[in-house]
Amino acid sequence: MTADIKKTSRTIELVLGIVGGIFGLLGGIFAVIFGSLASADIVILGISAILASIVGIVAAVYVTKNPKAGGIILIISAIWLLISISLFGLLGSILIGIGGILAILRK
Repeated sequence: MTADIKKTSRTIELVLGIVGGIFGLLGGIFAVIFGSLASADIVILGISAILASIVGIVAAVYVTKNPKAGGIILIISAIWLLISISLFGLLGSILIGIGGILAILRK
């Protein structure tokens, strides 16, 4: 008897996490540029958003090895990104969050 073990492909979560991370990076860079003209606080929040996006991209890759832990890290990264730069990071945060939720819920 051979046991058929189906491994679920995590391509959707990977793509959503990477694309969301790229949008988050762009939003963070925009916040740093905008903040350099306006306020030092915005620069710090932009740097925080860039770090959140990098964590999201790394977690998206990690989802292929450990979906539950990677999904939790993706959701934390999405919340972190949204808190950091709110509207600038909205699209990236939504994509990363959806990837995290899918990673946790898919079997």
